[in-house]
Amino acid sequence: MPDIFVSPDKSARPAAKSESPSSGIAHSFKGSNHLFSAFLYQPKEIRFETQEADEYIILLLRKHWITNFNWISITLILLLIPLFLFPFLQTNNILPINLPVAIVIFITLIWYLFSFSYLLVEFLLWYFTVSIVTNERIIDIDFINVLHKKFAATRISKIEDVTLKSGGFKRTIFDYGDVIIQTAGTEAQFGFYAVPHPEEVVRIINGLMEEKKGGAG
Repeated sequence: MPDIFVSPDKSARPAAKSESPSSGIAHSFKGSNHLFSAFLYQPKEIRFETQEADEYIILLLRKHWITNFNWISITLILLLIPLFLFPFLQTNNILPINLPVAIVIFITLIWYLFSFSYLLVEFLLWYFTVSIVTNERIIDIDFINVLHKKFAATRISKIEDVTLKSGGFKRTIFDYGDVIIQTAGTEAQFGFYAVPHPEEVVRIINGLMEEKKGGAG
């Protein structure tokens, strides 16, 4: 599995000329680059296992944080249920017998264990499902569940077209959308879904494509 959250080995860092992209694809946003961000531009302390010697990360993308609203809401509901369920059942004499306090505490602990497990799994799936744009490649890491993932990569030089799919009230307000990348490689299509600032992502990838074409010419 690609390890994308490790500090770079300073002894193996690329030459200074590869440390940052050219001015042609300079980043125009002033967003946060903390590890929990959904839009990281040139993160300095992140590497991945198959990263090449002269390769550096330009973008690391996750789904926009607003897409987590559903599972966060479900978690909050799960956490609140025990606070109201047992008092309601006892007050209305719905339970056939009065449960001992120890049994109520045990059931509550099991319920909260399940709730926090659900929260942890959903967070990990969001956190580790990432799309990476480097100066050389497009990399897509999709975690299907905690134990299974899909890893795909293609060279910038093999990209044929980049399109943006957005629209709708929520996507417009929170500025996120889908970036679809058509390639000539083994993976015909890459999808960066529900990522923040999709127009900026498209602009940066197009800039990299132009640089590769200019270099080839």
